[in-house]
Amino acid sequence: MTVHEDLAQGFLEDFQKEPSAMTALLELRDRHISGDMNEGDIYGTGYADALGSSARFAPKQWPLHQHAAFLELHALVGSGAATYTCISTGGAPGADADREGNAAKLAQTHPRFTAHLDMTQNGADADGTLRWEGRLEVSRPTGAFFYGSACRNASQSILVKPANVAASSVPLEVGDSWPSRTLMHLIQYGAVARWPYGSKLIWLFLNFNRGVDWWGDRPRRDAPAIRSGGGIASSGYRVAPFVTQSVAPFWGYIREADKWTDAASEDIGL
Repeated sequence: MTVHEDLAQGFLEDFQKEPSAMTALLELRDRHISGDMNEGDIYGTGYADALGSSARFAPKQWPLHQHAAFLELHALVGSGAATYTCISTGGAPGADADREGNAAKLAQTHPRFTAHLDMTQNGADADGTLRWEGRLEVSRPTGAFFYGSACRNASQSILVKPANVAASSVPLEVGDSWPSRTLMHLIQYGAVARWPYGSKLIWLFLNFNRGVDWWGDRPRRDAPAIRSGGGIASSGYRVAPFVTQSVAPFWGYIREADKWTDAASEDIGL
């Protein structure tokens, strides 16, 4: 196993100690496999693919530890420990070998951001970097839910609040990337940007609990070490109610929050 796969295996072992966590994992896996995580419109399957994707293996073929990493990422967002926002680019990424074409598309990233693609990526930790100047206003889930209607059958919606993040430079992963790799970056550096195949958007994930010092000028050199067995307390089973909810209300309120002035997703064509 690689370091990030070993990390995911550690989370899986943690989940296996909690029946509610395993129930949430299997339910989320089934939703993912069935296509329930497709938002349609400009977003499509971008959120799920940004958490993790593989052109070689469909989700139903993923090893269980990758579903564990996928659950942990989804749970971190739902609990408010992490959040994400979408950033426009010049189009969806092409093949890995087409670095010049992908660099040209990234050159058209929203002007508040600078996306740099490593043209050789020879053993580097990531495919490139995403940098922004000045503070960003993003929507952060609170972990609390409410009913938007008094109707008995109304589904819950997640409550969000505005949050600010400072200027920073974070790892950028292009195309396919296992959920375990996304999770490793989010834990180690406190943030990661994903530009998955099929998506015209960069999905910027921000971890409020660790890694970068409130996203200062650069990732800390003393970012937490990733070790066997997880080494990080898992939040997945504690937010199982979020995981089992329909994704539509959650995304809907994230989208509304992203319409705030100076939100990172401003001007992406919604």
